[in-house]
Order: sequence, then structure tokens, then C-alpha cells
Amino acid sequence: MAIQNTVGKQCHRVLTCYYRPKPGGFCKRLFRAINALLDRGHTVHYLAVVRFPIDHPNCHFHRFPWPEEHTSGYLFWTFFHLFAPLYLLYLGYRYRIERLFAFGYNYSLFLQTVRILKRIPLTLFLRADTIENHKIKKRPCWLIVLEQIIEGWGIFGTRMYGVSKELTERTLARHKILLPAKDGVLRNDISKSQEVKVGKKTFQYPLHLACVGVLEPRKNQRFLLEVMKEISSEKAQLYLYGTGPDEDILRKKVAEENLTDRVRFMGWVPADKIWPNVDLLLMPSLHEGAPNAVLEALGQGVPVLASNIPEHMEILPKSCLVVVDSSYTLNCKIEQFVSNPLGLAERFAEQNECAEILQFDWDFKIVELITAEEPCQQFPKDAEKAQ
Repeated sequence: MAIQNTVGKQCHRVLTCYYRPKPGGFCKRLFRAINALLDRGHTVHYLAVVRFPIDHPNCHFHRFPWPEEHTSGYLFWTFFHLFAPLYLLYLGYRYRIERLFAFGYNYSLFLQTVRILKRIPLTLFLRADTIENHKIKKRPCWLIVLEQIIEGWGIFGTRMYGVSKELTERTLARHKILLPAKDGVLRNDISKSQEVKVGKKTFQYPLHLACVGVLEPRKNQRFLLEVMKEISSEKAQLYLYGTGPDEDILRKKVAEENLTDRVRFMGWVPADKIWPNVDLLLMPSLHEGAPNAVLEALGQGVPVLASNIPEHMEILPKSCLVVVDSSYTLNCKIEQFVSNPLGLAERFAEQNECAEILQFDWDFKIVELITAEEPCQQFPKDAEKAQ
């Protein structure tokens, strides 16, 4: 039976899993969800190869038996897929788990046996569209079909919440039989404790343009290199924050195109060290799950120019969106700001209303969804209220 916390509300024993901590918005939100549960009196158990950076007496790490240095490759993932579900089933019964949650349908799939045998709720939070990413990377068809099968079994019977309306609807459209029990949307937030700052009043040349995120095809940083060819290094410079599989390709292209005076690679940098120096965030993504960099920019008073993909359209005004099928359109937008930097402050004023809408208690909402006694109502009615 669930225990009672100090204010009389039920506290649950919750189980989740993820293979290891890594930089980026995914783990940042996962750890935030765990901390939100702990802060409200719940107990969290998690299975991983490496301990999460969470120190709390009610947070319990269960180590998956695999060397920490070798958590990649087919051998690891085969072993993890075979034995993680069994280990989680053991944990579910050993610690009398009452609620389950996962970030991503792969990890939801691992928890399905616990959900079915113990008949307890499993809440799934979709953070990105892996299948769409595979298509962008031109992965083989058999891999995409296999991923879709895994996705179907991962979402089946869960309470599923995508980080955007587009993500939820696109996922549902791929499946006819293996469907979640309930579905909805839980967007990323701009924290209420973080007041939306006023945009910069003064600007200096060269303007500091930034792209923040993993360096990979779906983020489309290669497109920005084409844009920077036409912009003087004395007027604007591009700073790429992050690392990833495209880094070597991008560095080579920068050298070949003689862009070293206009493009700088910054690696992973703490958020509080990025935004004070940025005049304009450029996000030309071909696909997004939850554009955390855009949300952080909104909260920090940094103007944004982003691709007109559905995920950006849900959180940004039209004036901030550009078509990225040609470098000419984005180049013209940037040149306008280079000629008149005060236009950046005007752009942020248009974004401010969107930023205010995204200020809600995300921690409270995610705990509510994980610990709910009954499944939430069908999307989209309740999902919009959640915002």
C-alpha cells in the first residue's frame, strides 16, 4: 500500500530506467522529473549502468551489470535489451513498485512486463521522434520498420505524453492496434522561478549569433555554414555550442570554405555561460522533439530565428520562423539585424507573449501525471489544460 506524506497525500514507490547520464536536455529533464518526485515525498528506484547525479535518501540506484566504459555498440544494446526487462521485473516485485515512468518508448518497452504483471500505470514521456530522425539520416528501411515495431510495443497500454502536439499526433498516426491507453501533451516549460528577461538594449559588432544543441544532421548546422559565407566576419560571427556526430564534418567544411574567422566551435558550455553573450539564436532544425535551446533563449531575453517546422510553430510567433530550403531567406533576415541591431530588441518583444504562456509548474504537472490514480482524459482536451 502507498504510504502517506506529511500533508496526507499518498506517496508512491516509482521505478524508471535509463542507461547512463549524458549532456543535453533529455537527461536534464529526466533528472528534474526524478527530483520533483523526491521533493514531494515519493521514493524513486532506477536501473542504470552509471549512477545519476542525484543525492537523496529516497532515490535508489540499481546498477545494471555492465562495464561503465563500454555502453555503446551492438553487444551492449543486445545485452541491455535482453536483461533490463528481467532486472526491472525483479525490482518491481522486490520493492513493491506502484508507479512506472519512462522517457522514451525504448525504456517504456523495458518496463512493459512490470506494468502488465503488476497491473500498475506506466507513464511514457516522448522527447523526440527517433523514426523521423532515422529518415533524416537516411537509415535503411529495415531499421525504420524495426524501430516502428519497438515503438508500438513501447507505447502500448501506457499513458503517453509527447513534448509537442505534433510529436503525439505523428506517433499515434503510425499505429492502428498498439495504442496507448491515454495520450496527451506535456510541453517543456520556462520555469516560473526564472523571470523572463528584457532583451538587450545595446549591441556591439560583430553580433554574436549562436546555434545550441547536438551537432547532427537533424539540427541542420551545415545549413548555417552556407548562410555565413555571405556575412562579413566584422558584422557577425557564428558560435556553435555542443558536440556530436557531425562535428568533424562541420570543422572540415569550415576549413574548406575559409570560414574560420566567422564560425567558432565552443563544445558543451553551461547554459548560464552561453546566453549573456548571445545576440541572436539560430535554430534551423529539420526536426525537433523539444527545442530546449529555444525555450532557454525565450527565458533569457534572446531573440530567435528558427525553421518553420511544426514544433517551432507551436511555441514561436510567425515573425521568428523562416524557411530553410534556401540560405537566401535566412541570410536576408540576419542582414536586416546586422544593419539594424535594435530590431533584435523589437523581435524579442514579439516573443515575450509566447514565453509567458510557457511559464507553468512543470514539476507539479509531471508528478501529477506519473502518480495519477486513474488515467488522464483523452488528448487534446486535457492536454491543453495542462499548459
